Amino acid sequence: MRTKRILSVALFVLALCQVAVAQQRLDIMLKNRSVMSCPLDDINYMEIVEGAAPGELDGVWYLGWKATNNGAGTQTHVDGTEMLIFTAGPQMKWVKAGGETIYNLEYPEGGAKEGITFKGVRDGSSISTSFTIVAKEDDLLLIKQGTTRYYFYTSKEAATYAEFVKYPTRGTIYTDADKLWAANIKGGDSSSKITPMGRHFESFNAASEEDKAWLANPSNQPDLTYHELSGKSWIAKTVNLYPFGSPVPADVNQHAIGDCCMCAVFASFAYIYPEWIKTIIEKNGNNYTVHMFDPKGNPVDVVVDNKIMCNSGGGVDQLTGKNGVVNWATIMEKALMKWETRFKCNRIGGIGTEHAAPPFTGNGNSYSFSPDKLYNSEFDLVVDYALSHGMISVGGFNVGGLICGELETITGHAFTVMYPDEGADYKFVMRNPWGNGGNIDGKLKIPAKREILKTIDFRLVFPGAQMAEYKKENLGGYTVPKFIPMDIDIHPSEEMLRMYGLESYEPHYAVPEEALEVE
Repeated sequence: MRTKRILSVALFVLALCQVAVAQQRLDIMLKNRSVMSCPLDDINYMEIVEGAAPGELDGVWYLGWKATNNGAGTQTHVDGTEMLIFTAGPQMKWVKAGGETIYNLEYPEGGAKEGITFKGVRDGSSISTSFTIVAKEDDLLLIKQGTTRYYFYTSKEAATYAEFVKYPTRGTIYTDADKLWAANIKGGDSSSKITPMGRHFESFNAASEEDKAWLANPSNQPDLTYHELSGKSWIAKTVNLYPFGSPVPADVNQHAIGDCCMCAVFASFAYIYPEWIKTIIEKNGNNYTVHMFDPKGNPVDVVVDNKIMCNSGGGVDQLTGKNGVVNWATIMEKALMKWETRFKCNRIGGIGTEHAAPPFTGNGNSYSFSPDKLYNSEFDLVVDYALSHGMISVGGFNVGGLICGELETITGHAFTVMYPDEGADYKFVMRNPWGNGGNIDGKLKIPAKREILKTIDFRLVFPGAQMAEYKKENLGGYTVPKFIPMDIDIHPSEEMLRMYGLESYEPHYAVPEEALEVE
């Protein structure tokens, strides 16, 4: 039997006493023991109706905005007196000033999801009208009829005071990942006909024999002056390549170098291709050979030793694993610094995603999706397409201070894109390479909120051909490995905070340390 609910709008009270009683209220106790209280003077009528089935639209929604031409035309603010009422049947009652129209609804397979179009057949007739769900959030239902968009809210007050929220103005809302990927929505194509490394590397030469010899000599250190890292020095450190047995995103924790895109790339490597990482690093005593590619896509070996870039106090300023452990990511970062010292394609600080990945993968083909280009539901398609195809997936935000789970967005910063945890009530994860927050490990949980989704951009880089066989099967949400956090694992470095003009960057919900203890 479908659940019954009480509508507090469009209500008809049967046999209400005609005697005026001051301050009388109707109190309804819900099953969770909470009480809904409403003054009798506010009640027009009352009716008990059957709620819609799971997967169908339900409840009462008040019109706040009407926008023509797919949101690009006139935007009219409505006072909330116009309503949609969804009930069992399934039915939709559209209440307007001039009267009401009842529609019998026909949903496609999959139910009332964003991007789908359902039909409404007028009660007592055969006239059919198509409605498209543009967005469905906790407090917003955006429906398109023809080229007119209707913004409905869960209360009249919300409808009255809601600000107009922009969505893409194109009429097509993609529900198929392949069609979306083939569309002209994406941009930033970095592919090249000259070199597989991508357009950025076209003007740089292949490695000469002299280049190869220099790169293969572990005593040749990256040039800190070239990388604008003055005041640093190379100090020998103990290296534990794989602290958790195999590479994981938790191994990538940024400290004092502004190479967040590279860090996000490394975490994506660890998330999707952990075993491939092991194939490109060879240990020989205190020296490490990293198999890379030159600017023309030819294999080249870069050999580095265990001397790591440190600050004046001897602390490691390169990225590390948890507890400050020097690991595979530290070695790969140093290898890229040495590679760039020789070829001078980029400095390590500020290196872009599509520039950081190719020296390791040999493939510089990538695409981007700019902020405010995708509908809410299309984010799922992009993320799933990229990850299911093994793409190195990095994202960012153009607005800071937006809360996503326990952490906030940061502008001018790169994050690793990952699937959500199983059963999660958020769309996907964007991991901050600062890795802070203990078992949060920098994970921003991205909600289905336009306020946040419209600020996100993606840079998606294709993997190298040699990586395919190492792609992790059944890629799901990222589970942070258990560890006992030190201060370095909970708080970003002061130097990193200064780079972004932040005084602090802490989780909004503290995690008890006992929850982080090793089993």
